[in-house]
Amino acid sequence: MKLGFWTLYDVDWTNEEIARKAAALGYQGVDLRVTAPGRNPGIGENLTLQSSTEDIERTKQAFAAANVEISSLNCYNASPTTIDDAAMEPFETQLRQHAELAQKVGTSRIRFQLTAVPAAGISWEHYLDAIWQAVGRVLDAAPGLNAVVENHPDRANSEQLLQTAERMDDPRIGVEFSPDHVIVMQENLLDLVDRYTPHIHQICYADRKLVQEDLAKFDGRYYYIRYESCWIGDGAVPGKEMLSRLARLGFDDYISLKWEKSARFGHHLPSSESALEHFPQYMRQLGVPGL
Repeated sequence: MKLGFWTLYDVDWTNEEIARKAAALGYQGVDLRVTAPGRNPGIGENLTLQSSTEDIERTKQAFAAANVEISSLNCYNASPTTIDDAAMEPFETQLRQHAELAQKVGTSRIRFQLTAVPAAGISWEHYLDAIWQAVGRVLDAAPGLNAVVENHPDRANSEQLLQTAERMDDPRIGVEFSPDHVIVMQENLLDLVDRYTPHIHQICYADRKLVQEDLAKFDGRYYYIRYESCWIGDGAVPGKEMLSRLARLGFDDYISLKWEKSARFGHHLPSSESALEHFPQYMRQLGVPGL
């Protein structure tokens, strides 16, 4: 297994500085963020679809010099809600642009987004099958490139994505498994690992804990619980057991730190730089083979 991290929204480092920091802290890779189309780059966003040849080459050289891999590009593409040609064409076009950027920068993986839910009358199964087919067409034109999609609240959950990966059986397309989101969405994390490890191609690792404020709030119909970001190892994600099972079942890819503080409760958390330093230490002390 290899350790990586998503670039940070609250640290204004150049791509060269990111590569040097990763090497100094013992990371093997970094997931670089690509600015969403139509937006100006912000802090923590490393490339755009319009990045110049000079910027791309400088980034490649910096990571090569640091002996750190660009483990993936995190892409912030638009998502369709229907699966007709008019909706799928712009989705494919944006993915194709991200795939071309990935090949230029020298990474073998893109993480595409699904931020929408299917429109009324379209089942999740038909929707996700159409997405997989569209991504497959993009990858057909980009030999050697693979793609992952992250499970996320208010979107497709991990079981829906993993079932699709199993059903569609395209080894180039898998899931970037987000265990904190599995916890938030009340799925059985260890059961999913046991059943679907071959389709988990990357881990984006964060932790969550129950917060006492508004715990079990009742709105007249439902009780609610709330999970918030916390220090890695202090929350509900069963890190040692999850990673031990993954290792036993053959997972051998990136585990990438995803340090994104909550706007409401995250102000008290340690700095991003502290989190970057802590993560490799935490992973090593778990004693999981391959880490």
